[in-house]
Amino acid sequence: MKNNTHISVCVPAYNEAATLEDAVRDLLQTISPHVGDLEIIIVDDGSYDATAEIAARLQKKHSQIKVITHKINHGIGACYRDALRIAAGDYFAWFPADHEDPAEEFLPCLDLLASDTIVTCHHRGFDRRSRLRRGMSIFYTGLLNKIFKINLQYYNGMTIFPIKIVKSLPLVSDGFLMFSENLVRAIKQNHRVIEVAFPLKGRKAGKSKIYSFSSLWQMSKDAARILLQAKLDNSSGYKM
Repeated sequence: MKNNTHISVCVPAYNEAATLEDAVRDLLQTISPHVGDLEIIIVDDGSYDATAEIAARLQKKHSQIKVITHKINHGIGACYRDALRIAAGDYFAWFPADHEDPAEEFLPCLDLLASDTIVTCHHRGFDRRSRLRRGMSIFYTGLLNKIFKINLQYYNGMTIFPIKIVKSLPLVSDGFLMFSENLVRAIKQNHRVIEVAFPLKGRKAGKSKIYSFSSLWQMSKDAARILLQAKLDNSSGYKM
């Protein structure tokens, strides 16, 4: 059923020429029929393959698409923040350019949207990811739950925020930890979060960058920054 929701979706892309067009096509075909207006913001994060050319071609073809280009790689957090600055929707989400997740994950989330509610996806059932990646994901989720005294199933799933809420969050992460930071800060500010379960599809091409050395190093630096800020905030009486 179609509603009048105006949603902006950030598609961060770093060397995703093999999958970017399929990911964007999936968004257009799956989401557009169910919302009042769909805005797609592709952020080319310093790619050195054909990602920039594909993004430019898609922008010329579809009026709903905007493109931001980074001269050098800044990280997925910077992509998210830059897209958020120009987003015109009432709600803001991100979608992986590697097309690891299908756009249909958003569909059950659309009916749950409200001005004070954040909706996020987590995966259930058979997990095609490697044993190492599954183990790291479980450890990462458990660690964040323990540190911040939260009980979420997953932190890095596709998440839809009311744009007023996400723009109010003081985000500092540059890497993949940004998705976790979003949720932690929102929960600490007493915003409602709903988790929706969905099966994991798996990438069609290329390798996931979330557990590359550079990504893990960036996540470690971001975690230290967030924890330091949390201590400073708590010492001044502010809850993260």
